[in-house]
Amino acid sequence: MAFVVELVFRGNETDRLGFGEAHRIYWKRMAARGILLGGGPWRDGTGELLVCEAADRRTLLRVLYADPYAQAQVIGELRVREWNAVMGHVVLAGLERSTGGAGTHERIRGGVPAPVAPIVPARAREELTAHERRIATMMLDGLTNKQIAESFTVSTRAVELHITRIYRKLDIRRRAQLAAAIDRFEAALAC
Repeated sequence: MAFVVELVFRGNETDRLGFGEAHRIYWKRMAARGILLGGGPWRDGTGELLVCEAADRRTLLRVLYADPYAQAQVIGELRVREWNAVMGHVVLAGLERSTGGAGTHERIRGGVPAPVAPIVPARAREELTAHERRIATMMLDGLTNKQIAESFTVSTRAVELHITRIYRKLDIRRRAQLAAAIDRFEAALAC
């Protein structure tokens, strides 16, 4: 499924300077994995437009929240829209099939294979409860603590306590780190 993503930056360019290189490297990796199809910064430098391919919206949000800019909280607004690619989709993707020593994989010309998932700290291996997984999914879908609380008809404080336990189990401190931590967590449990 194709998506068009608008990233609107918070603050000015100097706020992003320390994270710019990591942001560019991250999206080069996403292009190599076939997730980023195209895009670039707005002329005035206040945002970016990305065309991405992902299995679903949730998967895309995980990718977006793992962006160094998202983790550094320099993205002020994020808009994601499904794109019905009638023309140009294949041209934007520019994918080629390549057979390497480890088998067949898709990549962008001159790209590199997808990176290996980082090692997960031992305490992150503790299993999330079903309820914690539901809350984490709602967080990844962009719901606020208040919206999550309303959906379960509980207090916002109860949701905050669950989120605190999720953060401890995943060894993270901010919502922006959740998507990457969930991926590492699931990879560690699969081992």
